[in-house]
Amino acid sequence: MKYYRLELTDKNGKTPLDDTGNLIGPFDSSRTPGSALQIQFDALITGYDVVSSGTRISLFGVPISMLRESTQLAGCQVDLIAGFSAGLPLANPNQAGLILSGQIYNPFPVWQGTNQSLNFVINPSPLLNDKGQENSITLDGKKGEKLSDVLNRALTAAYPGFAIEIAISDQLVLPEDAVGVYSRLTQLAAVIRSHSFSYVNRDDYTGVQMVMQNKIIRVFDNEVGDAGGIQILPQELVDQPNWIGMFSVSFKCPMRADLRCGDVVELPQNIISGPGSLLSVNTERSYSSLRDRVNFSGKFLVTSVRHVGDFLNPDNTNSWVTIYEAVVLAKNTT
Repeated sequence: MKYYRLELTDKNGKTPLDDTGNLIGPFDSSRTPGSALQIQFDALITGYDVVSSGTRISLFGVPISMLRESTQLAGCQVDLIAGFSAGLPLANPNQAGLILSGQIYNPFPVWQGTNQSLNFVINPSPLLNDKGQENSITLDGKKGEKLSDVLNRALTAAYPGFAIEIAISDQLVLPEDAVGVYSRLTQLAAVIRSHSFSYVNRDDYTGVQMVMQNKIIRVFDNEVGDAGGIQILPQELVDQPNWIGMFSVSFKCPMRADLRCGDVVELPQNIISGPGSLLSVNTERSYSSLRDRVNFSGKFLVTSVRHVGDFLNPDNTNSWVTIYEAVVLAKNTT
């Protein structure tokens, strides 16, 4: 079954209250199976050089007392856990988890006819630090330093509450001193990706990307060598994967939280191996030789994750899914 849990906490770590003293959350679909509140969201998680806008979450069916208190929720922490709970044969509850975490930037109520909804615009990056000042990132790199070391030092100082994960090519070495101050991670991400192409001048290199998700900042490129990938099982694919660019592909899975930007995945070769073989049909007229194969397979690096949720929509092929974009791994020429 579809599953979600939406948690709101204020700056003191407590659940906020509406104007009648009732708790605003947590909203957990497993506590009221079959009658959980409708929730809609479209969360795109990709490089900060590509997109910097927040994610909107809409929760329907809440009382008016919560709508009146919506303006007081600005700055609250939001954690959205989603996926599937145990029940259906192919549901994997181990893949459910935290898909979105951030601060409420703009809360607002909507009341149209009989529909009432509480809406949040979530920003994964805190706009202000603990002192109420705007965050700034100071880059102080010296000639000959690895870019990974420079970025780790700068990001650790700018975001002390975040885990920093960097996996980029050792060929990215500063040819000269690099000094700069950036007020937003989007600015730094755009500069670093642009410069990384000049360091590694190859057609199959996709540049350095920065992603912030769930209190983690990941910096990565597609120079990951021959590392093993996370296996995508045949029954975990919704539709066929497709090429969307020269070196990039897109594939869709039932909503899952275990794959993140920067992970290496391996697509299956056919759709009738493992548990999926129970669903296969092989007759003379089924053309199984054409229908049981995935368009292409191999290892790819995830560069974009998009969680699409519409809880009460019965269209399960589109209403509770995660759409991934990935790129071919760069050739190891070192």
